[in-house]
Amino acid sequence: MLLGPKTAILQQDLESDSALQDALTFLAVSFGIAFIAEIPLLPGGNNTELVFGILAIGSALGFVWNVVFVILAWKIVGGTLARKKVIVATSYFSGVSTIIFLSFYLCGVGALKALDPVQFERLILLGAPTDLKSGGVQIYNALASLGFVATFAWIFCIWGAYRKLMETSKVRSAVALFLFLISIPILVLGQYAMVALVMPPHVPSDLVGRWHSLTRQTDTNGITKVHTLDYSFFAPEFKMLPAGTYKLLERHGSSNGKCFSVATRTEFGQLVVLGPTVELTPQQGSETKDDQCTGKHSETPIDLGKAEYQYEITRQSPWQLCLSDRFGKFCLTPEKQ
Repeated sequence: MLLGPKTAILQQDLESDSALQDALTFLAVSFGIAFIAEIPLLPGGNNTELVFGILAIGSALGFVWNVVFVILAWKIVGGTLARKKVIVATSYFSGVSTIIFLSFYLCGVGALKALDPVQFERLILLGAPTDLKSGGVQIYNALASLGFVATFAWIFCIWGAYRKLMETSKVRSAVALFLFLISIPILVLGQYAMVALVMPPHVPSDLVGRWHSLTRQTDTNGITKVHTLDYSFFAPEFKMLPAGTYKLLERHGSSNGKCFSVATRTEFGQLVVLGPTVELTPQQGSETKDDQCTGKHSETPIDLGKAEYQYEITRQSPWQLCLSDRFGKFCLTPEKQ
């Protein structure tokens, strides 16, 4: 089947009573192998079994839609429909394409686990790695992409069998292939969306929003110092994405009653929540200083270092978000929108 797919299909008696049963059995075995291989890699935490069930249902529905799109594409170009033959052929072709992609995907996962165990854990916990600059992640993405390319190449190779079954010209076959290929992203996104519906949000809704703290002190010399800290946490734009974003605005100000100076730090970056841990990876940031007493103004880039905090939300009125690391603990209250 893999080395000579068109010959293997066309030599079979696709109208026989056992043809459909054998084809569906081949498909079920292929899907079964893929599911068993991916069980240790399923995201979802305590919802792993539910995710597995949704994937199984999604794969079955995906196959049905696959058959529908194949038939629809050929019907548009005027092909002679042979629905039973299409189902039998698609069962074999889908089974093989599943194994092809699975092989590349598992190689990518193995490379990721060997080269970057931290991002491998992110893949398990969040469904996707978060550090796209990691060498292990780049190899994983490259192999997964090669899996898609190999799958598309397989579809291109087997499409001639459909042309024989539909009894159409090569031009019409090319048009039908194009129509079918543009339907594949819809199938893939549909399966991702089904999983996203049952998985908990990667950024808890209680954490999303703006959090604020303000401290003010006046020393014996009459100098008042003010420190404000604002964190804004945002959920991913799409639920299936593993990371959200954050913004930080921090100000240190002082005044002697005649003039004042302010140092402002801003950050923007990636937010990852892993259980009780918040990981902030800045992507851009700067620090500005305005000294009214001397008339000086400066703006400089800052060192962008990753920060990790243990977080806890106290839901008593007023709510509090407390972040702690090896240097200490600080708390913020939600800002009214």
